[in-house]
Amino acid sequence: MNKWLEPHYRLAYACLFGIIVSSLTSVKLLAILTACALFVVCFLHSHQPKHLLKRWLKFNLFSVLLWATLSWKIGEQDIMWNVHGIELATLITLRMNLIVLSVWLFLHHVTDTLLVQAIAKLPLPTKLIHLFILSVRYISLLAELNQKMDMAMKARGFHPKFNLFTMKVYAQRVALLLIHSMLKAEKAEIAMKARGFKL
Repeated sequence: MNKWLEPHYRLAYACLFGIIVSSLTSVKLLAILTACALFVVCFLHSHQPKHLLKRWLKFNLFSVLLWATLSWKIGEQDIMWNVHGIELATLITLRMNLIVLSVWLFLHHVTDTLLVQAIAKLPLPTKLIHLFILSVRYISLLAELNQKMDMAMKARGFHPKFNLFTMKVYAQRVALLLIHSMLKAEKAEIAMKARGFKL
């Protein structure tokens, strides 16, 4: 592999590109770059389009909340469209999508193990590196737990619908994930203290 394409360099490129994208204010330029990035990502993941579409739709749920809150305002007499809010929602949505697509491109074929190794090679303070490594580790553990819960729900014949029961089930699922994350964080803290680790 070319030295400049090693995982830690690619991670640095992704961070730098994210900073550049965050400073862009042209909706037209952002739309063109997002379309190009989406085309390249679709080409690289052409063997699993359903998985890619599912990930992209989950990510854009936050965009729906943005549009639902920023696209209107309360006027003097009634509710009215917020033109500035719509422009802001468009800008944020395009920036978010471009950044996440660029991360998918820059970190293509980078596993959790490679990502941890890449973070360790970055010229950052030791404590910050430890924090990043622990974050990657426990995010992957929670993702595995979430996948197991999803499989268990499907095995019990659960089919999500737009009703109160489905909302209750998903609320319980989120609560369990939060409880498990808290327990794992406490165990990790105890294990680190037992090994003499100090922040």
